Amino acid sequence: MAATKAEFGSGTLFKAAGTVYGIMVGDALLVLVNALLVLTPVLVGVIGPLALISLILAGPSFVAACYAFNRLLAHEDTGVFHDFMKSYRSNFGQALGVWLPYLALLAVIAFNLSVLPGNLGPGPGASPVQIAARIGLLGIGVLVATAAVNALLLLSRFAFRSSDIYRLSLYTLGAQRRVSLGSAGIIFISGSVLMATTAWLILFVAGLLVYLVCMNSRPLLKFVEAKFTAAE
Repeated sequence: MAATKAEFGSGTLFKAAGTVYGIMVGDALLVLVNALLVLTPVLVGVIGPLALISLILAGPSFVAACYAFNRLLAHEDTGVFHDFMKSYRSNFGQALGVWLPYLALLAVIAFNLSVLPGNLGPGPGASPVQIAARIGLLGIGVLVATAAVNALLLLSRFAFRSSDIYRLSLYTLGAQRRVSLGSAGIIFISGSVLMATTAWLILFVAGLLVYLVCMNSRPLLKFVEAKFTAAE
């Protein structure tokens, strides 16, 4: 019976179904933990840029989802729900402390974009200087968001001090260019799609986006583990 059970649980279809189910569970947990963030499209119209407050819990929940999904990718998970909640409880304080400075920078960038006249496309009121300023701010925003993703990914895997997390999040931007470009691409494309369609789409793709980030970041985590952790 044991052999039959192992064979049943090792098939490609079984693993694929388990991965899809795990992503769905992770998506549901991300949405539940960030219920206030889900209401951001409504809050923006009421309280404006202050709606970014709803992003405070995004950091700890992202760390928890990365922990759960990385274990799922390594086939070491004890269930996405269990792994998510374990990481959320144990890493909440440090994740919040690491995430908030990045969030503050992103809030400043978002504010400057909101008050900058003109738009990215040609038209009345748009000047080359304004377009260049918007492109520059968007580029800085993507860079900061990518560094934040690196930091939270590292926190989900390693027990480093927060100061070391910050340094490594910047160091790995250059040391792992392909991973950084992949994460930046995921951030930019998903943000563009959400802005072009509807922010409510995040309800259905949050888990998938984090899972894609985790898949893309595996070389980065292996690099940091080999270079900055002591051999047992």
